Amino acid sequence: MAEQGHEGGIAGHLHYWTIKLDESNPFMQIHLDTMLVTLIVATGMFVFALWLKGKLVDGAPAGAQNFMESVVGFVEDTVKDNFPVHNPLIAPLAFTIFVFIALINTIDVLPAFMIGDIAHLFGVPHFRPVATNDLNLPAAMAVSVFVLVLYYEFKLKPVHFCKELLMDPFTNLVPGFLKPFVMPINLILKLVEEIAKPLSLSFRLFGNMFAGEVIFLLIAFLLLSGGPVSMVAGFFVGLGWSMFHLFIGLLQAFIFMILTVVYLSIAHQPVEH
Repeated sequence: MAEQGHEGGIAGHLHYWTIKLDESNPFMQIHLDTMLVTLIVATGMFVFALWLKGKLVDGAPAGAQNFMESVVGFVEDTVKDNFPVHNPLIAPLAFTIFVFIALINTIDVLPAFMIGDIAHLFGVPHFRPVATNDLNLPAAMAVSVFVLVLYYEFKLKPVHFCKELLMDPFTNLVPGFLKPFVMPINLILKLVEEIAKPLSLSFRLFGNMFAGEVIFLLIAFLLLSGGPVSMVAGFFVGLGWSMFHLFIGLLQAFIFMILTVVYLSIAHQPVEH
């Protein structure tokens, strides 16, 4: 079974477990492996939170409580340093984003073919365990953050935000009678600026995790297809890359979290007169 799983080479491991709703339209398909991993990680976080809630004790924490308090403290300090006003939603949102992405990213530390081979035993033709190397998931998270940013922009300073969309930076640069003509240009520029936020969030995360997966597969093939020397070398190279990739996964989770906080901080900044 394992041999059958590797026969397609690296390219064979870059296919998703897909249901196609329309064979003629490549966008009309669902990646079941991405949805399944996302559901498992989200459910695991929820169950772990319920379990930990029942284990909380006063005084000096220990074990899982001590670790989670350290993570919560790290996220709270990060939010305080980058978010100037009080909003009770931001710290829990940042914590959820960081832990969720970190958990999904670090799945790739497991042996490259193990999860796929287990999936093959249940009749699944392809299975990619790291959901963040599927652009759909980073894009969905980035769009959710973008919608939240727009919500606060319109809620906290609707007049100022609409003025930014239509007038700035041309308000003080052109005579009054020309402003209606430059409004469409400014709107286009502003929309490009705003759309760049979710694009940068999603493509940064997707690109780093996809590249990491490909290198993982290269190292795995070095282990499986070479001689004894290649297998020994591949083992140590793979171990080193696993540690580095673990760091990259945590770093990407932190970057996504900090950019989310920064974008929401910009939306909460008061209007300067």
